[in-house]
Amino acid sequence: MKRLISQYLFLILGGAIILLGMVFAGITFLNHNPVNDRVMISVPGAKEVFLKAGKHHLFYEFDSKQFNLGVLQLKKEEKFNNITNLVTVKISKVSDNKEILLAKDSSMNFTFNDTRGESLYSFEVVEEGDYRVEINPTIELPKAITFSIVGDLANSLLGVFKHAGIVVSMSISISADRVVHVCQRSKKEETFNTVSRL
Repeated sequence: MKRLISQYLFLILGGAIILLGMVFAGITFLNHNPVNDRVMISVPGAKEVFLKAGKHHLFYEFDSKQFNLGVLQLKKEEKFNNITNLVTVKISKVSDNKEILLAKDSSMNFTFNDTRGESLYSFEVVEEGDYRVEINPTIELPKAITFSIVGDLANSLLGVFKHAGIVVSMSISISADRVVHVCQRSKKEETFNTVSRL
């Protein structure tokens, strides 16, 4: 039995290390998820927000519900098509009224409960501080719509995996040390048993 365990010890330890890394990454992402810290803006309207330096995304949020009817799944979304043509967006620093350049960017999206967010623009904040976000419709809209500003999701995910990698690396080195120690001890015991038989 000992020999069987020692043969598969690396596989067992490797699986445990990978599982530990995945659990750690999930917990870290849930605790530092930028979607939880998003700033919501109702349109039409303006809002002053504090933004940290770095990349941010402006998301259009709408209701998105899924209905599971056994073999059939239905999805109901209440959204405007081509929303960028229906609103004007201006983000400027409060202190000097300097406008931030917005770049069209639809590369990110998120789903949070029954709310779906699709990125419309990305922008870079060079200096953290208070910023004024103005979003106004170009035509009269039948209902109020919601936008949100979210910190960089991609870098947050990379940060989570970096932290998980550190934990896995530390676990590997500790586990390797233990395995080497166990192997050396078992070899000494085998040598001792062989010598004592002679």
